[in-house]
Amino acid sequence: MADIRFHLFKGSIGLYNRALDAYAMRQQAITRNIANAGSENYRPEQVKFEEFLRDAEGSTTGFRSEERHIPIGAPDSDTVQGTFATADIPKAELFMGGASHVNVDKEMAELAENQLKFRFAAKKASGFFRDLNSAIRGTQQ
Repeated sequence: MADIRFHLFKGSIGLYNRALDAYAMRQQAITRNIANAGSENYRPEQVKFEEFLRDAEGSTTGFRSEERHIPIGAPDSDTVQGTFATADIPKAELFMGGASHVNVDKEMAELAENQLKFRFAAKKASGFFRDLNSAIRGTQQ
């Protein structure tokens, strides 16, 4: 039974799960950036996910016939996860509230984009389970 679950959930649902986790992390980072926009020495945060996924998907990987062999190429896309990273401190800009390293307008735009990405991944994951439920019940949706 465990072997069936491995093959059934190995593909896209794992990616959707990691994408949702990364987008939730990004939401937290962006809200912290906005909340600390007035802090003088605050260093903005960012979450990297798409970059790691692109690197994993676009590189050549080798075949491992033995678990003890050294993996060739970038990590498998099944292991890619979002990670927090501190952004380079940009040159302080002068805003109405004073000098800050956080561009609130840019952060708000990224917040909206991140929300759209989160909703898309959630909808795709929901569709996967709806289709799975339909296949189990033998009904069409």
